[in-house]
Amino acid sequence: MATARDVEEVVQKLASDRARPRDVRVKLLGTWLQGDRAPTFCRLLARNTARAKPGHLASGATWPFLITALAKCVLADIAAKRRGATRSAAAGMLRAAVRCAEDARLSVAGHSLLLISVAKQLFSHILEVIKDAPSFQLEYSPILRQLLTVKEYRYQMKPRTYSNLVVLYMKKVATGFDANFSNQASSKEESFRCTWTLHVLLENPPGDYPDTMREEVLNGFCAIFSHIRRQGGWKAD
Repeated sequence: MATARDVEEVVQKLASDRARPRDVRVKLLGTWLQGDRAPTFCRLLARNTARAKPGHLASGATWPFLITALAKCVLADIAAKRRGATRSAAAGMLRAAVRCAEDARLSVAGHSLLLISVAKQLFSHILEVIKDAPSFQLEYSPILRQLLTVKEYRYQMKPRTYSNLVVLYMKKVATGFDANFSNQASSKEESFRCTWTLHVLLENPPGDYPDTMREEVLNGFCAIFSHIRRQGGWKAD
């Protein structure tokens, strides 16, 4: 049976300045979020999150507290490796934590949107990480897609954050066509994932498109089609 002390013990070490203690706690967290122990651990977090008063979610055994700690852990991993980071156990665990927080089977009946208090920060964090450490995209794009499909979450996102994410993924899709005309299967898969994420972004804006955003999207598509044409994907009449 999971207790609040179990959660706090994990999170304390996640905040360490040293990589080894962080990695040890990330692995420990994995034993709680996976397998037979997951239901009691996740329901404890769900109950505490649902009961917490606004402004008191950034501490204690709650989902926002754990998610925030993992996000900081990822940033620490990136900083320690001077943007040359290719892997972070914390990034994979953040993806798992978001998935568990949104899984109704691991929650408490009648309670949802357990990440609403950190949704805005999460979107900004995702943009920062994917922009500064592209290799983390494999873990972060699924988090982005999952959050975007929840209306209440995406409406928390700053318009500028959304615009920057769209522009970033449009550039990734455009340059990804190099892989589509090569024989590298892994590059093609990455190009597909970027295209998928861009599609979810365009399909789920945080409100109406401002005029400046529409112009950016149009320019982005022009760049994509121009890139396809240069690669010989189609010929003009």
